[in-house]
Amino acid sequence: MSHVLVIGAGLSGCTAAKYLADQNIKVSLIEKSDRIGGKVRSYGCKAVDKCQNCGVCLSGSLWDKVLNHPGINILFGSKLENISGKSGNFTVTLRNINITKDEVFNNITAVLLCTGFESKSNRLSSHLQIEDTTGILTGTQLEELMFYRSKTGLFNTDIDYIPCNMPGNIQGCISDNVPSGIAFIQCTGSRDVNEGGLYCSRVCCSYSTRSAKVFRSYYPECKIVFFYMEMQNVEFGNYFTGLQELDMEFINCRPLRIKGGTPVTVEYDAPSEGIKSRTFDLVVLSDGIHACSDNDHIAEICNIGQDRDGFLQETGSTSGIFVSGCAKAPMKIDEAYADSIAAAGRVLNMIQSNREKM
Repeated sequence: MSHVLVIGAGLSGCTAAKYLADQNIKVSLIEKSDRIGGKVRSYGCKAVDKCQNCGVCLSGSLWDKVLNHPGINILFGSKLENISGKSGNFTVTLRNINITKDEVFNNITAVLLCTGFESKSNRLSSHLQIEDTTGILTGTQLEELMFYRSKTGLFNTDIDYIPCNMPGNIQGCISDNVPSGIAFIQCTGSRDVNEGGLYCSRVCCSYSTRSAKVFRSYYPECKIVFFYMEMQNVEFGNYFTGLQELDMEFINCRPLRIKGGTPVTVEYDAPSEGIKSRTFDLVVLSDGIHACSDNDHIAEICNIGQDRDGFLQETGSTSGIFVSGCAKAPMKIDEAYADSIAAAGRVLNMIQSNREKM
């Protein structure tokens, strides 16, 4: 019986694992943490009066279906340590990170890498000077706040609930007190050579503008401002015209300095007016997608390539090593979901081809 190892149990890994298991392929799902779902599991629905197509609902009941699938064996607290052999007959070594013990799997047909991405929220951005982080959220924290809102319908939360990845007190940022101003700083850590990401992360414009619509639905009088380099298309039609009609302001520049506090001060170089400053109750740093820091190790042991930004690249459909989702490139939720099904399809095609040769 064919046996496929899926490395990473986020959205991509779970989607691919279920697809393969539904085709009667034995699947072992390898996850470093103690739960499946990855980052997407803490993202919140951004529907207001209607669905905003944020993609979160694609996970639906996926987590329960994977956990209860008889054809999927989940190994928590494990990571990929080494691979030897060839397509159809790999020997794979996994490291149990809790007890530092290796486990060897023989006769592995294929390996599917779904290791996801890093947001690097803790590094912020090299071009932006930040003094104090009070009143400042990263995009990752914003997603967690949206998750809380989608479960409770409330925004009056505090730092004890949100598993923050950046120092600073956000208590009072979103509360019963109506905020007078919220700023979104786009491309934080993206399009920056010092951050190792000259590319567009693709997701920031989507989650930030949809979250801004959620804020607008709660706080109709709040001033919402976007500081941006360029805005990517999110949906068909005049999407950003619609945001402007909701009284959202767009300033084409990168801020120079942010001083946290109550309120938060944003200093920026206005296109035609010189250095200016504005104050806000909340500032969101829209952090993007970066390649995982251990991709070099994974690429080496799997004998596969990386692009110039560090994302993993397949070497061919006959190699037996496949890559899916944000492990290979920045992707939106719906794109990662579709790419995972496509990758699982490539695995199945290889298995079928090998069977026909026997």
